[in-house]
Amino acid sequence: MCGIAGIVDFLDAGSFEAVQLMTERLTHRGPDMGNTLLFANCALGHRRLSILDLSDAAIQPMVSEDGKTAIVFNGEIYNFQDIRSRLESIGHRFRSSSDTEVVLAAYLEYGEGMLDLMNGMFALAIWDDRRQSLLMARDRLGKKPFYYYMTQSRLGFASELHSLVADPLVPSEISNQAVFEYFMYDFIPAPHSIFRGVMKLPAAHKAVFSASGLRLEPYWRAPEPAKGFDYDSKVIELRETLLDATQKRLVSDVPLGAFLSGGLDSTLVTAMMKSDKNSNVKTFSISFPNTSHDESKWSRLASRALGTDHTESPANFNIEAIFPKLAYHFGEPFGDSSAIPTWILSQKTREKVTVALSGDGGDELFGGYERYLARKIQSIYDICPALIRKYVIEPIIIRAPESTNYYGTSLIKKLKLFIRASERMRNEPLALIPRTFTAQEVTQLTGIDYDPDVDPVIETARSYLGLDPVQAMMFTDLRTYLAEDILTKVDRMSMAHSLEVRSPLLDYRVVELACALPLGFRIKGMTGKRILRDVARGLVPESIIRRSKYGFQIPLGEWFRKDLRQWAGRKLFETPSTRFNPDFIRHVWTQHLLGKQDNTFKIWLLIIFRDWEASMLNRD
Repeated sequence: MCGIAGIVDFLDAGSFEAVQLMTERLTHRGPDMGNTLLFANCALGHRRLSILDLSDAAIQPMVSEDGKTAIVFNGEIYNFQDIRSRLESIGHRFRSSSDTEVVLAAYLEYGEGMLDLMNGMFALAIWDDRRQSLLMARDRLGKKPFYYYMTQSRLGFASELHSLVADPLVPSEISNQAVFEYFMYDFIPAPHSIFRGVMKLPAAHKAVFSASGLRLEPYWRAPEPAKGFDYDSKVIELRETLLDATQKRLVSDVPLGAFLSGGLDSTLVTAMMKSDKNSNVKTFSISFPNTSHDESKWSRLASRALGTDHTESPANFNIEAIFPKLAYHFGEPFGDSSAIPTWILSQKTREKVTVALSGDGGDELFGGYERYLARKIQSIYDICPALIRKYVIEPIIIRAPESTNYYGTSLIKKLKLFIRASERMRNEPLALIPRTFTAQEVTQLTGIDYDPDVDPVIETARSYLGLDPVQAMMFTDLRTYLAEDILTKVDRMSMAHSLEVRSPLLDYRVVELACALPLGFRIKGMTGKRILRDVARGLVPESIIRRSKYGFQIPLGEWFRKDLRQWAGRKLFETPSTRFNPDFIRHVWTQHLLGKQDNTFKIWLLIIFRDWEASMLNRD
């Protein structure tokens, strides 16, 4: 795993000084080696975390034999050996055993068509000196990041935003639209970034920059559900495909392990690692003793059943010490508080291995979130007369006191979430993914205007209007929430510790298989992950197969009322803000402290943004 950066400039060939600093800022992504390469109109930078082929022959930027084409590559191609054999059969010869050289050769042979051959996670840039063009691409699901900015004659790119802004020509004006999206979704959806003029390359997209401008287009889209499948045959096909995907992700020249929470997804992936006769799998988890957020008994059960070498790390970390590092590594406001345990899990895992497999993607692909089931219930709830909903049922639920317990163990929280989501989707049928602040609340907080017509989440939801409401939610999650929240969190927190994370469930063959399935194969009645549970039978303990979804969260709300109360109060109120409505913030904070509402995530978003704004805008 690596970090990449570069600048193309067709007017000022001497303007590449920033590439060295951009590359140095990615050292955590690639601590083993760093290099830059200069052409007349392009400069490329690369930081290397050695995973495959530890020799110097795999150094990047990697240049073709004729010196006319160069690549910087971040990621892993799991089928590179198959592509290599194909290329060798038509005359290509290789100097290394790395996947990067195979990608470069595939470009020379097939051009942009090489993207269709690649099974992996990646962000890449290839400078073609003959064509005077830069090809950029991001993997199908968005595992690896790619930021860029562009003028008519210049384009700069980097794996992370704090690297890109090392170029003094990068614009730093905050985008009001991005601010609004952040407070609704907890993240800023691609192609937007926090800075106006800085973009994220969306997942499954490629772009070519030349003197004539930028051509941006998708190269892949997940198939929509079909009919006529035999369920039992699909169980067999999914099991075989997932097993092959897992085995392909075990190729490594450095120590390898797995995240093991004790949920269905991570336990199944770990079981399939064991099925490859890997007798000593190292597994890792985080525990939260004496809280409703703790699921350590399940990770221990899974470890005992599978016979893994397990490391459990209690959550005795210092949020005040970790917090400033989050803003740096995300580069822009990012509000998913599970980034904190992901940071610790990655840190502890990296002490023993360099690569870890995870179960990411199972919920979005197979219907694991409870809100998918809630959406089915909403169709029935909406039949209830509006007056009874509005004046009888909902006031009782909304006024009920709210604890800071994990929502999966709190009936009141579940009911409140259901009421709010139902109201949101009745009023805004395209508002398919959860919102921390409502649009009305963000307006009250910030006073800024919001344009739903340019909101990437709304645009994505609109493209699935023809599907069943639950399927539309799942596809929108796959293209927005998964890519820009879950995978962003895992990438930044793992790479902060130079740890590579691989996700077999996000092998594009598994994704295509899952997305084409009828909804009933994925969700049956009020049970999600139907087919994945059947795939797991015989590999995973039955108690884990039957257990409900459990989120990867920390007792942050309780800490805000106790241990972190003074710290959070200082972050919110010590420095007056001209950007936000102070009365609104005071109300959110007070309601939380009094136990009337669990405003944990609203408070966290506010603290994250204020800290980011104070630190990130100072580029020095």
